[in-house]
Amino acid sequence: MKVWEKGAGQDRWLGKVSREEAYILHGNLCVRPERSLILVEEHAEGESGLVIGSYLKGMPFHAFTIHVDEEIESYDVQEMLEHVRDELGISSPPQSTKAVFTVAERHLSKLLIPHVQSKRTMLLKKWTRKEQLLPQGNSRLVKRDDVNAMRSLARQIGMVSFRADELIDMPHIGIFDGAEPIALAGFHIYSEDYVEIGNIGVAPACQGRGLGVQITSDICWIAAAKTADVYLCVFADNLPARRIYEKLGFQTVEQYTFVDFLF
Repeated sequence: MKVWEKGAGQDRWLGKVSREEAYILHGNLCVRPERSLILVEEHAEGESGLVIGSYLKGMPFHAFTIHVDEEIESYDVQEMLEHVRDELGISSPPQSTKAVFTVAERHLSKLLIPHVQSKRTMLLKKWTRKEQLLPQGNSRLVKRDDVNAMRSLARQIGMVSFRADELIDMPHIGIFDGAEPIALAGFHIYSEDYVEIGNIGVAPACQGRGLGVQITSDICWIAAAKTADVYLCVFADNLPARRIYEKLGFQTVEQYTFVDFLF
């Protein structure tokens, strides 16, 4: 297995995986290389099939993703896990820490992932019907002075992939009740090539008032000014969020499995 870190040697693999088939891996290769450890399985001469794995640093859990070529029938991820431990100097005992593997649903049956705890289906949605946006609401951009309040709101909502640094690094907007934020939306990826909307949520006490659809529509206006390719990820069992996104013109383009396991 070949290991790359901080962007070295990664560009050559971008053409090997499509954005939507390996969405998180593609983002780690081309948008977040400085935070990503990329691992490529090298084969003996005459063998075919490519395996590319990635570990994303800075997440609130150990975050893995992997692409496996169609011709590979089965793949044990244990060697990849051990490489990550060695490369990053992870000292916690094996099988003691929560981790997540995200993989395209159709490839899941090929993977041998140890100590699986649970699985959830995650949908990758792309914005395809942009005429369905609402008129601009009364949200405003999040400022540095708002960060602590937004962190508190994210904890109330229970945002799985929230990172406070994204509030400043990429545009985020909030709806406020006086000085108190009651809704939040922003981005996980914000580039000329494509964007991923994320960190979307409404304070539990304020749900049912249409704030979710309004703030999602408002962040879509910002996304549309950046690029034509706008994505978001949502768990399939989050029906209220799915209804909002579909109302605003998002449709599912790929399904992934979010596998919780002990690392």
